Amino acid sequence: MSISIQHIRNATSVLTLNGKKILVDPMLSDAGELPPVPFTRSLRRNPLTPLPVPLHFFEDMDAILLTHRHFDHLDKRAISILNKSIPVFCQPEDQTFLQTSGFCNVHVIHDSLAWCGIQMKRIKGQHAKGVAAKLLGPVSGFLIRTPVDGSIYLVGDCIYTPAIEEVFHTHQPDIAILNTPRAQMLLGTIITMTAEDIVRIAQLSTTTKIIAVHMDAISHCTFKRQHLRAFLKERNLEHAAIVPDDGEIISF
Repeated sequence: MSISIQHIRNATSVLTLNGKKILVDPMLSDAGELPPVPFTRSLRRNPLTPLPVPLHFFEDMDAILLTHRHFDHLDKRAISILNKSIPVFCQPEDQTFLQTSGFCNVHVIHDSLAWCGIQMKRIKGQHAKGVAAKLLGPVSGFLIRTPVDGSIYLVGDCIYTPAIEEVFHTHQPDIAILNTPRAQMLLGTIITMTAEDIVRIAQLSTTTKIIAVHMDAISHCTFKRQHLRAFLKERNLEHAAIVPDDGEIISF
């Protein structure tokens, strides 16, 4: 297996496999340039932390993968500076928005798609339960694999569901990137995975290397990296997940 993952900030990362760099969920604004997250308890502007790399770093990307188009996964700065001609992979619901935003090489993944020797399978997700799910709109995860490099399950902004459990049970991905900030809306509605979900997945798919992200950068995310590291240490589960700092590179 030869895969590199650079965690940039929040849910933004760069996956390198089969010689290709795939930019995931680019939020590229500087600290405080974005508004507070609506329907949450916080009035703080976002992001809370600066980018750990200069903007020209993103000129050298081969493709973009978007799990959904909330502003903390695709912002105006990203739309303005990214190369509009490189392939952009997305769920069906985001195609029109991306094309209207100037991206001219948009590829919808309905079920699965092959690109440059990389297979991408879309896993339909759920951002929350009940009414909140409709308010937040559709979200997807993606199972990405090559015969040589192995597989990455990019879970996206999804709560734990039977469908996601089935992916881990059936595919046993080599690597899983989980968004685990325990993000909350008004009335305490949880709209992402949590530390407890890491425990469940680690027990279900014992060979999967978990990377936990989406912490410390957005105001409605209540669980920070320090909290997660302490949670894992208290339960002797430090081996269960990697909790990278902004800008950190993880190689497998």
